[in-house]
Amino acid sequence: MTELIDNIKQMKEISKEIYVFSNQLNALNKFWYTEKREKALLNDTITSLINQLKILNKAVPSLVDRLGLYPKLPSSTSNFKTRDEKLAKISYKPEENKQISVVISDEDKAKFLENLSKSRLSIKELNKKQGFGKIIEPGKPNLYAKTSNYFFKNYSIKLVLKGYFRNLNKNLRKMNSRFVIGTYISMIFFTGIIAFFASLILFIFLLFFKIGFSIPFIALIEESLLLRSLKIFWMVLIIPVVSMAFFYFYPIIEAKSLGEKINQELPFITIHMSAIASSGVEPTNIFKIILKGGEYKYTAIEFKKLMNLINFQGEDLVSALKKIAASSPSSKLKDLLNGLAVTITSGGDLSQFLNEHAKSMLFEYKLEREKYTKMSETFMDIYISVAIAAPMIFLMIFVIIGSTGLGGGFLGLNTSILSILLIFILALINILFLIFLQLKQPAI
Repeated sequence: MTELIDNIKQMKEISKEIYVFSNQLNALNKFWYTEKREKALLNDTITSLINQLKILNKAVPSLVDRLGLYPKLPSSTSNFKTRDEKLAKISYKPEENKQISVVISDEDKAKFLENLSKSRLSIKELNKKQGFGKIIEPGKPNLYAKTSNYFFKNYSIKLVLKGYFRNLNKNLRKMNSRFVIGTYISMIFFTGIIAFFASLILFIFLLFFKIGFSIPFIALIEESLLLRSLKIFWMVLIIPVVSMAFFYFYPIIEAKSLGEKINQELPFITIHMSAIASSGVEPTNIFKIILKGGEYKYTAIEFKKLMNLINFQGEDLVSALKKIAASSPSSKLKDLLNGLAVTITSGGDLSQFLNEHAKSMLFEYKLEREKYTKMSETFMDIYISVAIAAPMIFLMIFVIIGSTGLGGGFLGLNTSILSILLIFILALINILFLIFLQLKQPAI
């Protein structure tokens, strides 16, 4: 029984591989300038897989005939060739952590191994030829995700099925999160529970003790517990809400940040793609060449997803472009991919489209740079006024006040304390200006 199940499982896997490689071959046949070597490899792979499927299918009657508690009585119309047929068990490892065992006819053993070797070699050669790396697979859930699912999985799935958190799911896909929407919602709720108990412990601690900057740093509270609890009870509600809100809005912020980084790379990628397309290569090979270069860190993630759809899920190039465009965190990349899909479908000039698109994006990039330069000049004037001229004027006033002995200073503070306070304010202003300019500075 186990041998029959193993055979059927492997037949299913082979059928999936045949489907994927057949779709790839059909997609390549649409372009007359496709590399012949790649087509030949796909044809060899499909033929070898079909031969393996036939041999496994041939062994099924013999395996079925073995089932049952008692042997069947002989019949004059049956020669029992399948019953007497010798079967052989073959075990092999297509991957490092994967073991496959099948049972076939002994006379087909050599033929099966030959086709198996051919298909493995062809697939290996195809992977080398495509050169875009391994399939992007979601990472295994960590302990925090598993614990969150243990407590909130059923409730989270109910919320998802009712149509809630659709925007959150879109942003998770845009930021290439390894967590599915149900797991992430469970993590939000679990974080809220942890934050609630942590804030409750902090509330009880602060109910009896106060923290100061003088020695001793921790001292007992002298006011009534009721009054003290009314002052600090807000943290029991605010801390869990803030923690859950941070988890909820993090994918939105991360997806937006990733989209901006992709936008900074796009002008140069489009120029690169235009140069490649002008040589007349197949559209799919444009993305392969870009990925081989390894120059574009963030856009390469989207291109890898595109190649995985084509080479491992059997999608044609146009469908894959539309799917990646729909889930892209960058609106500019979405426009580029949709434009490529329309150009390929309509039979337009791909090189001309990319060339015109590159000019447009490069013009926008220059405008953005000029805008940043003008903004920097404006803030430089503000910085000179606030951080250089104003402190000098105040210092001169303090010197005059100190030398004449007029009054007791400003707000009851003497000139020495005011000078130290001014230095700290000046340092804070400089830090804020640096942070602001760093946030506004383009990535490239």
